[in-house]
Amino acid sequence: MAHTNNSYDNHEGSDMHPDYNISLTNSSDKSALNGSLNNHHSHPNRSYDDSDSLYDSYHYSELLYYQLHHFEGNIYVYVWTFLVILTTFGNVIIVAVFVRKSMRTTTNLILLFIAISDSLTGFVTLPTYMHVFTSGYQGWVGLTEGWCEAFMISKFYVSKVFHTVSVWLTFFLGFQRFMCVWFPLKTKSSFTTRRTLIAVAIITVCAFVIHSYHLIERKADKKEGFCRWVVEDPCVGTCIFLWMTLLLVNLLPSIILLVLTMLMIYKLHNRHIRKDSFSAEQNRERDQQNKRASIIVVCIAIVFLIPEIPYGIFLLVTVIKKHSSNYILPLEANRLLHLIYEIALIISFHANFWVYIIMNRRFRDELKSMFRDGIKKFIPKRTTVTITTVSRQKNRSQSQSTQGTDVNEQSTLV
Repeated sequence: MAHTNNSYDNHEGSDMHPDYNISLTNSSDKSALNGSLNNHHSHPNRSYDDSDSLYDSYHYSELLYYQLHHFEGNIYVYVWTFLVILTTFGNVIIVAVFVRKSMRTTTNLILLFIAISDSLTGFVTLPTYMHVFTSGYQGWVGLTEGWCEAFMISKFYVSKVFHTVSVWLTFFLGFQRFMCVWFPLKTKSSFTTRRTLIAVAIITVCAFVIHSYHLIERKADKKEGFCRWVVEDPCVGTCIFLWMTLLLVNLLPSIILLVLTMLMIYKLHNRHIRKDSFSAEQNRERDQQNKRASIIVVCIAIVFLIPEIPYGIFLLVTVIKKHSSNYILPLEANRLLHLIYEIALIISFHANFWVYIIMNRRFRDELKSMFRDGIKKFIPKRTTVTITTVSRQKNRSQSQSTQGTDVNEQSTLV
């Protein structure tokens, strides 16, 4: 596919690459694919109702084509969907526990917002992913302009925004616990609930702003008839965006968080109990609680870094190669690597739930208490009604038997 002003790149899972399996460079090739799609929808073994068709008011020649690969359909439709729903379910439980009064601390507040952003990272992709990856035929899917933009915005903008929020909140969490471990006396005054909420709001706004490039850059290439991310050649504006997100989202937060985590591990290993105005037992108990919280944060940071560091290195090498030799991976290999990263990412999100379950006794206790409270709201009423009914029946039977005895006694006396 020859282009003079544009090149097809594949950063961040984008879909621009000249090595397509089917050449669609002229109208006859597109007509052939349109005919294949038309025959596909009218295949006798498929149930297809024209009245329900997405393409009723859309000619096939006006569709925008997005290339699929054989490994994407089943994984995104089944594995991805299952993991996203499972992660969302676990995070709903996390939020329900952390909003309870006894669990409201600044650390838990950050963990609560991390759970929300983790869930939204995958959840916002489900509608468009289900449509795109279940509609393909022979390696291609024809999309209307609206579906193309919705798919690309959910994939490259909305999902990336919430992932960035998760990254920055995890970094903020690591920094907060680092301060708690190294400078415990300054933590209470520095990390208040109000300041934490302000920090979360700023992080969220900045995440929406930094990825706004994908709102401006339209992915519906109606001129060529494709749904894709086109990178200009020479790469100027897009490469500035790529370097900015690479440094601020992928590399710097991961590297700094790794350093902070190592320093926390060192400090926790060599920590001495602080001697305040409290009793020795109170100091020991408070120090142990702080230590357990810091260990949990260290585990969360490690789980977070497992997929992020390799992916950051991969993006760095890709961008450098783009500038130095203009070499990029084939589209299929690039898509496969990004798919592996996305699956690893959503698994790391869900792993946080099990970190809380296994390592946080207070979380387990509050979870049990929450379920007990929920059960008491429904079961006791039925139990009370049953007990009341049984007791009334017993009283009636006893009164009847007493009356019967009195009658017998009276008849005997008579």
